Amino acid sequence: MTRELVWLLVAIALSPLAAWGIYRLSKELGFLDPPMDKQHELRRTIIVSLYCFLLLLPTLLFGYERGWPRIWILFGIVNLAALGFFGVAGVMSIIRLWKIRHPEPAVPEIAPIASEPDVGPLDLPLDSHRDSEESL
Repeated sequence: MTRELVWLLVAIALSPLAAWGIYRLSKELGFLDPPMDKQHELRRTIIVSLYCFLLLLPTLLFGYERGWPRIWILFGIVNLAALGFFGVAGVMSIIRLWKIRHPEPAVPEIAPIASEPDVGPLDLPLDSHRDSEESL
């Protein structure tokens, strides 16, 4: 039994344990609960995108640097597609979260001023009302 085959068997045996550990961690961190609001959902997407970036980019660069065998080229293409997908999803979530947190200010509505024709600055209705009370 070669050393590579032993490591393959160890990886296959420990995969369910790793999957269970990731499940428990994500459950404890609240990733499996429904999001509280839209901002919470967008933050989760951003975090997942960053983790995928940290996972997929080194894998892609390592494989490209080492000159992947022919069959692994397909893996590299899928890896690049996943990296692009999660990158776009993360950037779109960042933009949506920014728009939620920084809404555009509403344009104030200006009410039209009802002006009376032939009213000068000295002939305001308030002045004429005051003058008529003083004369009494």
